[in-house]
Amino acid sequence: MNNLAVRLSALGRREEALAAAEEAVSLCRALAEARPDAFTPGLALSLNTLANSLSDSGRREEALAAAEEALHLDRALAEARPDAFRPHLARSLNNLAASLLDLGRREEALAVAEEAVRHYRALAEARQDVFRPSLAASLNNLAIMLRPLDRHEESLAASEEAVSLYRALAGACPDAFTPFLAKLLTSHAILLRDFGRHEKAVATAEEAVRLNRALVKARPSAFTPELTRSLGVLGALYKEYGNPERALSMWREGIERLTPVFVASPAAVGGMMSGLAESFISQCEALGREPDLALLAPLLEVFERLKTQGEQP
Repeated sequence: MNNLAVRLSALGRREEALAAAEEAVSLCRALAEARPDAFTPGLALSLNTLANSLSDSGRREEALAAAEEALHLDRALAEARPDAFRPHLARSLNNLAASLLDLGRREEALAVAEEAVRHYRALAEARQDVFRPSLAASLNNLAIMLRPLDRHEESLAASEEAVSLYRALAGACPDAFTPFLAKLLTSHAILLRDFGRHEKAVATAEEAVRLNRALVKARPSAFTPELTRSLGVLGALYKEYGNPERALSMWREGIERLTPVFVASPAAVGGMMSGLAESFISQCEALGREPDLALLAPLLEVFERLKTQGEQP
């Protein structure tokens, strides 16, 4: 049932995913009460899945409660059998950090994320082949949590280490890890810009776009939104650093690629499309040009329909 909840969530079927996650927790709780040694790990796992589903549904306080219970269980398991359950503890710490961040409790989220990195670093030192991906993901989470606290140097250092790890992983297993590398490079470009490293920021965003274009050729439905995100960031960097024509080109490509996805599922990518369209129109006006109505007409139709229906994109 827990696996079903995860699959439903990946498909965007949030209500069904939440129902499955709640049922999984109920079943695992009953089993754990009868045989705690055998079923407490499964209960902790299902609680983490429930926390994610609750968060996706906007029920953040309940998500936090589920994540806290999962961490409590996994910490006790790890204290009793660290070799077996330290990875579970690290996973629950990452989950709790995300729940705390969702509620704006940034300092607490950071402390929890830092503990997760410590555990994954120790695990990766013992078994690089197994735990380097988790360490890279945890470092990326840490970078995200450091940034709004104005700890820019630490955020950049964590992000750079994550990029280095994902680059090595993608070199060894490109099909599995290139998507993670591409996504992280886009975020890393933003950090580099914030740190004033303009040329490096542009080069990093350009690499992200190249990787994402290749991914989209192979699996357009899976990777078009991430390519669009990287095009949006690269366009913003081009504009900021005095290349408005290239900025306009990036935003145009982003709109062209995302339009079929937006028309089919506006709720999923509406915010991204709105940002792209606003940037494109603003840049056209700054250059003294009329925006391309043929490009924008399909978007305007969807936005107008959403407005009429009282929905937010």
